[in-house]
Amino acid sequence: MRSDQGFTLVEAIVVLLIWGIAAAVALPNIMALYEWAALQDTAAQTMSDLRSQQLRAQDLGQYQEVRFAPEQGWYFLYGDLVGIEQFRLFAWPTTYFDGYVHLPEPTVRFDDYGTVSESGQIGFVSPTGRVADIVLYMQYGEMRLVSHMVSS
Repeated sequence: MRSDQGFTLVEAIVVLLIWGIAAAVALPNIMALYEWAALQDTAAQTMSDLRSQQLRAQDLGQYQEVRFAPEQGWYFLYGDLVGIEQFRLFAWPTTYFDGYVHLPEPTVRFDDYGTVSESGQIGFVSPTGRVADIVLYMQYGEMRLVSHMVSS
């Protein structure tokens, strides 16, 4: 019912209750979508930086590196002549899978031919259990990005 003055208190409470229920249902899905996008953004940015450093090593004929902070959410791009060139943060709330970088050494080094110094995985995980792994293959400098879910 509507009076000339506006809505009744009961009508306003019913509308607020409906909005509250809709928000409670939608919020977990929105957060999961945000976490998935942050995970994909972090993995794609890291893959892009690895490829960029690989190409720079070939073009300049000098060693280039990506130095990871094993227990943290960032890494550095490093060149032989300049030193630390850029600092990159992971998109929140993405972290390393199992809390650390899965490489023998936390530095991926590309020589002047673009070959990579390490074999292993750089795994990223979202709080909902989605995982994106960058797999590095030694010698030829091949890299692959793989996404999957972790079953608990």
